[in-house]
Amino acid sequence: MYRIGFSKDKHNLVKGNGISIGGINIECDRSPDAYSDGDVLFHALAESIYGALGMEDIGTYYNKKNKEKKFKSSCMIKDVNAILISKQFKIVNIDILIELDKPNLTKYKDIIKDNVAMMLGLSKEVIAIKATTTEGNHPNLVTCYSNVLIKKEENY
Repeated sequence: MYRIGFSKDKHNLVKGNGISIGGINIECDRSPDAYSDGDVLFHALAESIYGALGMEDIGTYYNKKNKEKKFKSSCMIKDVNAILISKQFKIVNIDILIELDKPNLTKYKDIIKDNVAMMLGLSKEVIAIKATTTEGNHPNLVTCYSNVLIKKEENY
């Protein structure tokens, strides 16, 4: 059995000291305005996996009632990966698109892919990390789209 999940996450950017994307600090003079660390990739990826599993959005599981302000979004990936394993699913493919005008993400894409692969115990070959801009239309936003394909393990 295969299942697909999709999600998008977006944060306004304010004056700050960097943006965390996929657990990698992107050096710049802005930061996401968010309750957590604002890692749009981890938010979109976790929510797309929750969706593929038929579960709810990340706001159900990570909110002011159960998380401290500025918590690390990497916990979302660890949590959802444990659920995947417990429900006997494996990730077949992840397709990520990050939309950010500045800074340019070209030099960060492989590092981000390595970190996502390591956190989920996956081969880098099943992960696509792409980056684009808004062509200056939304310079104060960072957005991430995530599509994931999961498969129920055959040997269970």
